[in-house]
Amino acid sequence: MRVAFYGRFSSDKQKDSSIDQQYRNCAGFAEREGWTIAQRYEDRAISGSKGEEGRPGYKQMLADLKAKVFDVLLIDDMSRLSRDSDEANKTRKRFLFHGARLIAVSDGIDTNQKAHKLQAKAKELTNEIFLDQLKNQIKRGMIDQAERCFWNGGRVYGYRLVPVFDTAKQDPYGNPAKIGTRLEIEPEQAKWVRWIFEKYADGWSALKIVTELNRLDIPPPGSAYKKRRYQGKPSWNFLSLHGELERGTGLLNNRLYKGIYVWNRSHRERDPDTGRQVNRWRDKGEWIEKSVEHLRIVGEELWNKAHERRVAVSKSVLALRSSEQCRARSTGRRPKYLFSGLLSCGVCHKPFTICEATKYGCSTVTTQGVYRCTNTLRVERKLVEELLLEPIQNGLFTQEGLDLFRNSFLKSVANLRRTADAEHSKTKARLLEVEREISHIMEAIKQGIFTATTKQALEQAEAERECLQKSLNHPHKSNGTLPAVLPDLAAWFKRSIGDLANLGPHQVDKARGIIKDLVGGCVKLEPTDTSQGRALTAVMQPDYMGLVRQLVGPKIILVAVGRIERPTRGL
Repeated sequence: MRVAFYGRFSSDKQKDSSIDQQYRNCAGFAEREGWTIAQRYEDRAISGSKGEEGRPGYKQMLADLKAKVFDVLLIDDMSRLSRDSDEANKTRKRFLFHGARLIAVSDGIDTNQKAHKLQAKAKELTNEIFLDQLKNQIKRGMIDQAERCFWNGGRVYGYRLVPVFDTAKQDPYGNPAKIGTRLEIEPEQAKWVRWIFEKYADGWSALKIVTELNRLDIPPPGSAYKKRRYQGKPSWNFLSLHGELERGTGLLNNRLYKGIYVWNRSHRERDPDTGRQVNRWRDKGEWIEKSVEHLRIVGEELWNKAHERRVAVSKSVLALRSSEQCRARSTGRRPKYLFSGLLSCGVCHKPFTICEATKYGCSTVTTQGVYRCTNTLRVERKLVEELLLEPIQNGLFTQEGLDLFRNSFLKSVANLRRTADAEHSKTKARLLEVEREISHIMEAIKQGIFTATTKQALEQAEAERECLQKSLNHPHKSNGTLPAVLPDLAAWFKRSIGDLANLGPHQVDKARGIIKDLVGGCVKLEPTDTSQGRALTAVMQPDYMGLVRQLVGPKIILVAVGRIERPTRGL
């Protein structure tokens, strides 16, 4: 009997020995049954409300369950498996489906018993109610902390977190008990907060401010936080300054800088379909607001001046977005232009996006300034479409490249067929061996040799036979359509790509998909020195497999082939 153990504890404030205690309890049960625990899975400091994607040990356990690595899983109680009743019930059904046994030692639940469904349902519901009660208790405690002006959130730029202890109380180790956390002004960061407000009130744009901060290499918010990962050098971003005016997000809208503490503006809920947590904003009547004059960093006059300009900028942006020429840039809309989302900067490799209403520019430059990317060139959208469509239509796929691709593809298909035939032969041979093993076991049973080991061997052999038979009943069939259409690739391409420039607005999204497949995902725009000054050079890589996908659909054999890099005309 192959036995495994799964353990979990939910908070980093709990001791690591919690899992060892769970293991000892399960090991004692296994010893009484005459079993030995051979496999161990665990998740430390991870909530039981998370699914398999949020718990690596749990995910590995489920994968091994499907692979039949173990026959029995021992857990201390059902809450270790999951705090979510739907997830726990689903996992219990997984064990039944895969023929494995689940035992919750402390709860006395065993899926081999007839009453396990009723017992498990009751325990799963109890665990979920416990989680709801725990959330309510935590919420009550946080409200009490907020009413006392203790800080409930994370780090805020301009302040440091200071623990507050009660000398009259002691923790289990005899030290003064921590009763909360308060904020304290951090002088160096506070200096830059005031500087940002002063420059903004003087008329500097948010982009100009972050450009200067990045030039001076001032550490941005979060740069020194633990477990924070950045791609490249951490930088200021103008979006972190502007935020959302109505909801008070963003550095320029944070009323804590004017001495007002606001809490309970939002909460998070888990989407039952995706499993992801979604931020929900509360009504302003539920917000808790307190005056904390000792935390003021920005004077009243400076705050009012900066806030008035922030309101004016917000109104102008809304007016601009509602105008006809900028309607396509509204949040949540699909790209309406042929090359939106397909262009990338050849310097920082970030996307080229629409800016100045009709031009493409590097998104790093437009959000973080020129000291994080030197590619300041911008190009008219219509010019991009005019200059890039022509080489895609006429020069991207050459006859030489098509011949190379055709030969490579046919060789790869032949190799795949040979491999599939060899695997098919191996499967048939293994099936014959398993049939002989089953015959020998049945002969032993007829002679009166029937033990627990014999039964287990017979069940395993029959399960393997069923798997092998399914494999043989659904053999791999190579795609026969593709070789037949290969000679017509060039002609098909010219017919289908010729009208891209004349597509209507409702067809742009489809055309973008076609172009994305043909150029391998993106087109790089690299700044280049020319006789007429600096210009952008577009570099495209023809993707021959993308061409085939457009011709016969995505459900084909994907074979890696070489790509030919072809620079196009400058922009």
